[in-house]
Amino acid sequence: MTALFTRIWTFITAIFVFITGLLSPPGLHKGGESLPLVETKQLVLVDALAGGGQGITNDGTYYYTSGSLAGIQLAALAKIDMRTGEILQKELDVIPAEFKALDYDHIGDLSYAEVDGEGLLYCALENLDDNADHLVLIYDTDLKYTGRYAKMRGYEITEELGANLPADERPDAGQFLCDGLPWCAADEENGKLYCARFKGADRLYVYDLRTLSFLYELPITGIDQVDRIQGAEVYDGALYLNIDHETEEGAKDRIVGKIDLATGAYETAYVRPMTGLIDWESEGLTIFERDGKTYLTISDYDHTVATYLHTYEMVG
Repeated sequence: MTALFTRIWTFITAIFVFITGLLSPPGLHKGGESLPLVETKQLVLVDALAGGGQGITNDGTYYYTSGSLAGIQLAALAKIDMRTGEILQKELDVIPAEFKALDYDHIGDLSYAEVDGEGLLYCALENLDDNADHLVLIYDTDLKYTGRYAKMRGYEITEELGANLPADERPDAGQFLCDGLPWCAADEENGKLYCARFKGADRLYVYDLRTLSFLYELPITGIDQVDRIQGAEVYDGALYLNIDHETEEGAKDRIVGKIDLATGAYETAYVRPMTGLIDWESEGLTIFERDGKTYLTISDYDHTVATYLHTYEMVG
């Protein structure tokens, strides 16, 4: 019976993979012009879970990806050769037991940085309770937890600031990440780490990359607020945001936003027409340079059995 079920499931999966592989991938537009899609990697089933179902980053040689099944506290990390697409390492169940016991269940987007000669992965970890203190856990490039983590909040909670109140009732509730922590983004050059609210983000929270201590807030200007930021990465003095939110009511388009980290000024960098039959959910993004060109890779989940890594050339 088990063998029969396996054959049936394999057959059904193959059909899904074949059909979704034929459908058009999301585009990437700037000023009405379509940017070149230079590569698509398709990952299925367990590979899809680990291979970018939540986030993606890179060190120039390898992609590091994350995925989660929050309902069962299952999170995964993977290491992928950027040129060949081969999954070199895959680790399941990477949330330490000490955090599972406290109802931490979801690793979102992650970010790579080299700190004092050591390559590190900063992973956003959420709790079942949105009002809990969400965490950033640090893993090494062998996908092992280093034992280092921090609670990501704004100013230190004290009795004067309403420590005994629910997050949404505190006088300074806007200074806290009280609706989840789906991503964090490392700025290796300047030694900083950035976070923001998932919905209604009107500021960035800035932390020290080494100590993860809170530094300051950076107000976002040029837009009232940013909703549904799924992933982010720092590149060339700016924070690029993968925003899984319609450009207008009923539209399928998604946005790659850009925040100037010197001023906080926001602009729409790219628009992604999410046309076709697939209800894509856009997740993490990462940027890299190769052979004198700059590329943007975005992980997209097709809501069936596959995750796709779409790589575009950033021209113009």
